[in-house]
Amino acid sequence: MLRSKGLSLRLMVNVLVLFTVIVTVTISAFIAYQSEKNTLFRTTFDMNQAYSEKISETVNSLFGALSNSLSTFGEHVVDDLTRPDLDELVELYWKGHSSFNAVFIIDRDGKIVTGTNMDQIPKGQVITSDGTQQALREKRPLVSEPYMSTTNKLIVLISTPMFDKNGEYVGFIGGSIRLHETDLFQTILSSSASQPLTETYPYVVSHSGQLLYHPDPNRIGEKITGNAVIDQLIEGHSGTMRVVNSLGVDMLASYSYIDKSGWGIVSQTPADLILASARKLILNIYMYMIPAILIIFAVNYVLISKLAEPFSKLAKFARQLSPKQSNNDELPKIHHWNDEANELHKALERAVRHFRYQYQRLYEAAQTDPLTGLFNRRTLDDYIQVWSTENVQFSLMVFDLDNFKRINDTYGHECGDEVLQFFANAVKKIVGDQGVCCRFGGEEFVVLVPSELLGQATLLAESIRTYMMDNIGPSGEIVTVSIGVAKYPEHATSADQLFHVADHALYQAKHNGRNQIVLAGQASRHQPEIHL
Repeated sequence: MLRSKGLSLRLMVNVLVLFTVIVTVTISAFIAYQSEKNTLFRTTFDMNQAYSEKISETVNSLFGALSNSLSTFGEHVVDDLTRPDLDELVELYWKGHSSFNAVFIIDRDGKIVTGTNMDQIPKGQVITSDGTQQALREKRPLVSEPYMSTTNKLIVLISTPMFDKNGEYVGFIGGSIRLHETDLFQTILSSSASQPLTETYPYVVSHSGQLLYHPDPNRIGEKITGNAVIDQLIEGHSGTMRVVNSLGVDMLASYSYIDKSGWGIVSQTPADLILASARKLILNIYMYMIPAILIIFAVNYVLISKLAEPFSKLAKFARQLSPKQSNNDELPKIHHWNDEANELHKALERAVRHFRYQYQRLYEAAQTDPLTGLFNRRTLDDYIQVWSTENVQFSLMVFDLDNFKRINDTYGHECGDEVLQFFANAVKKIVGDQGVCCRFGGEEFVVLVPSELLGQATLLAESIRTYMMDNIGPSGEIVTVSIGVAKYPEHATSADQLFHVADHALYQAKHNGRNQIVLAGQASRHQPEIHL
């Protein structure tokens, strides 16, 4: 499979420079963005926190003042709750405290003694509302949780207990605030309440998480769950937090707990409003940096082109390099101010010479058996493949040294190697350039003879067998050889089949007593005696 052409040095370095510049600018912009975002977030948190704390203090002071006012008035009338001018006094007090929608006195049994703006609730009626029952039960100054009054209005009750001169509890005086109708929160929070819902706005929640004030009047009385800020307020904490509100809007919220009432003030700003400012900063950075990046890239492109020129020439020469090239092929001349390019030129010149030398050595090593110097099995397969493809008739002779295992076991492997070399030299000497001599493996050898006459291969095989019979081997004794001969395509039409029939003939020679030649498909043609 051909490999695709790689990228040029000029292109890679230019891309690297451009990438480095872009990454540097991006990192700088990211750091600037994070810094600006954190600064804006902190500033927003601080401003909202200061605002919510101010409102919290204002509400605390207001509720404290209202509670003290109720307590003072209660002390004035507690000694005689049947006095004839009590209604007039309560009415007068109510008119002087516009924060209350109604002011009333409840006795210890929960019956109304007197009150203003009570929607025709008769005196003596037992009031069973949540706020009333809480005030009677706890007998202390308190601000109730929001609840539905007997007139079906959502209210909160500010109450203070009344005790006679003997310290006996006689009831309480309270003032109610209708959350949907009062202007208490609008007065305190007017500066923020007028802003759109998509910008900074405050809201007030009770200790149970119920909305007491919200810029959207329709949400007053709604109980909020799953909001981390409100959870913190319910636990009595103040602080800041980035939170997704109940409507799924990402908000920067600051919150303050109101001690007197247990309520919470939240001032929050949409995070997107702040992030938009930070993103605008990043856009401005890129707008100023793009022209500078283009100038830097243009200058670098020219310099890098000059720098890469000698390397491009050497790379072009290397691409065309082949071990079959003439040794006279010279590298391109490099006269350049780049010292590394000049050194690379010298190193490449030495490498080319060494490469060609090593290639020749490796080529020979890949083709031959290192022990005997004959061709190896790979070369044998190549010859058979080429000759069979070109329809060349040839004979294949398979040689196997008789009793070679005994020689190895008796005289050792070193002597066995010498016997193999002795036989290989005999084969090369006898066959010469008439055929291809190969070591097949172990003590097996193969000779290919391109000839139409099977007899020529048989004569060569007989010459080799006779030579081994007539000469003493390195082990000090005669080493005989058994031979199987087959012809292509007479005995086989494929390489595997040819080896099979030749190997079968060799097996037949071994079976017949060794030291003989057997032709494929025939009985032994020569069965000489073994001379020891």
